[in-house]
Amino acid sequence: MPHQGHSSYHEGDLTGLRVGVPRNYYFDRVAPDVESAVRDAIDRLRDLGAELVDVEIPMTRYVQAVQWGLMVPEATSYHERTLRATPELYAPDVRVLLEAGELLLAGDYLRAQRARTLMRRAWTRMLEAVDVLAAPTVPLTAVPAGQQSVRWADGSEESVSDSYVRLSAPANITGSPALTVPVGQDRAGLPVGMQLIGRPLGERTVLRVGRAYEATRADAGRLAPDAGTPWAAESTPPEAPRSPTLPTLRS
Repeated sequence: MPHQGHSSYHEGDLTGLRVGVPRNYYFDRVAPDVESAVRDAIDRLRDLGAELVDVEIPMTRYVQAVQWGLMVPEATSYHERTLRATPELYAPDVRVLLEAGELLLAGDYLRAQRARTLMRRAWTRMLEAVDVLAAPTVPLTAVPAGQQSVRWADGSEESVSDSYVRLSAPANITGSPALTVPVGQDRAGLPVGMQLIGRPLGERTVLRVGRAYEATRADAGRLAPDAGTPWAAESTPPEAPRSPTLPTLRS
């Protein structure tokens, strides 16, 4: 099994590396175009030699509560001075969220921290079986400006803000290194991303897998089409400047 310090491999060869494919959570309530693009990308990792391993994501029922229990009071603390001095500078929805953070008790925050510790331990055990986890970065592509909610095929409704952070929350809570790479476009030409999540201090492996995948795509480094540009309807958009560096880690 490849390790963080393992250097005896060829770039693009993922033989011996195990990629976890979530059985739950990450493909729940995901747009069909997003799921299709990400699963195709995962299959491409298999073609590069990786072994695909089905994994069960632990403690998913607590993700949203823990995320908001940590994020809201921390954001409120950071913005406390300016929120009180110049509240008019904040958009109404942001101001309401930050003001709500002032109502959370210290006990609530500590409980969220304890839950985070339990989630980290559960994720560490899960990642013992795989080297990286591959999943959608967000469950849907960009929505029209002003859209407030998303209705999924199962009839459930979710706010746009909740949907956009739902799949990145576990890595943020557990502190796992995570990278997102573009893997295609939806029917409207909007970009779809796949996130690769690694073990603690496993950045090298995450970047290795991301780089190996990008090397298989002829459109790597190109800009996504924009509806306002004359080449939006073309199959091959103009090429953007190529960077010699590896993909940027998502914080």
